[in-house]
Amino acid sequence: MSRRHRPRAGTRYRPSREERSTLKGRRSRSGSAGGRTLPPIPPLLLQLLGGILGLAIVIVALGQLLGGRSPESGPGDEPGEDLAAWYPEVELAARDAAAALGLRENWIVPIAPGSEGGDSVLTVIEFRFPGDLHKEVLNLTLTRAIEALGGSVVRGVERNDARVELEIARRGTLTHRFILQRYSRYERHAGRLALVIDDFGRASQATLEAFAALGIPWSATVIPGSPEAARQARWFSARGVTVLVHMPMEPEAGEEWELGEGALYLDTPRENVADLVDAALAEVPGAVGLNNHMGSAATADTDLMRALMRALGERELFFLDSRTTGASVAGAEAERAGLAWAGRDIFLDPEDELDVIEEQFALALDQARRVGRSIIIGHPRANTLAVLERDVPRARDEGFEFVTVDRLLSRPGRRP
Repeated sequence: MSRRHRPRAGTRYRPSREERSTLKGRRSRSGSAGGRTLPPIPPLLLQLLGGILGLAIVIVALGQLLGGRSPESGPGDEPGEDLAAWYPEVELAARDAAAALGLRENWIVPIAPGSEGGDSVLTVIEFRFPGDLHKEVLNLTLTRAIEALGGSVVRGVERNDARVELEIARRGTLTHRFILQRYSRYERHAGRLALVIDDFGRASQATLEAFAALGIPWSATVIPGSPEAARQARWFSARGVTVLVHMPMEPEAGEEWELGEGALYLDTPRENVADLVDAALAEVPGAVGLNNHMGSAATADTDLMRALMRALGERELFFLDSRTTGASVAGAEAERAGLAWAGRDIFLDPEDELDVIEEQFALALDQARRVGRSIIIGHPRANTLAVLERDVPRARDEGFEFVTVDRLLSRPGRRP
């Protein structure tokens, strides 16, 4: 018997006459059904079926493209919901990252899709940076901020020495274009200051108007249950002042206090904490966060703070720890709950004396110079107002920037 030879790669194999005869018999048997041979499929029908199959493939591909679902999306993903949360997170993270490099708030300009100077689809954010900041540093800082959120910079183009454009995507879907534009005459801020004034709800109208006339962004906290709480909260909100609930909480033993039924006590049933937060919010309309009034004992109680942070997270509020005790666990529990939060750095008026208040304000400026930021808490008093009226303009002349406290929150990183 002769040995069969397999064809070499790249050559066409031709069967022998014997093999062709065998193959023909097999085809004849396999093509018969009940002794009958199946008729061949007409060429026109084959072309029609091929066209239908091709059209189906195109429709499926278009559906995936227009639907925004990327190949990285897994089962159960909801791209619409995911992207809805993504947009504000990107702007917040990018603002925080840029501000840490000294960019001022009004140098960061978002442009909505379809707006003049923007893009028809993407959200554009322009970052105007000063001449003494290398664009490569800003580029790297923004890239790291986006990657920490689970996104990516998929394309970068250097238009010229003063302009870079970055395209940002989330799970394969383009969402943003960042424009990094140098303005040589700009000067970075010397540090950011967040001024918070506590205990509104019982101050005079003249006091409200005097603090509002400082001409800077700031935040007001209002004590629920106080006589003018709702009216003063609405008055502040209407003028663009950030409002917080100044929630009464139990202090350590030995302190004089009378906080009322709406306060948080060590023996408050944990299942009642959410209801107490809701009651406080009803009395302080427009509040976007909450901080503690007193509370040296309450903020040191892990179980109570855990219940509070859970309630705040469900209502999308942030927490500001007034830090009335060094034993506070509020910040740790906020981090554990994934809640945006911040802690007070400087008490502006621990004593109602002009020289003390001046010294405390100077400490706040010094901290902002060293670490870039400082959160200051004061009270609606005449001496406090007098120092602020004199020293705030000086601080601004020195290059300090005043922002609302929500701009200096610690925001636990989002998991991709």
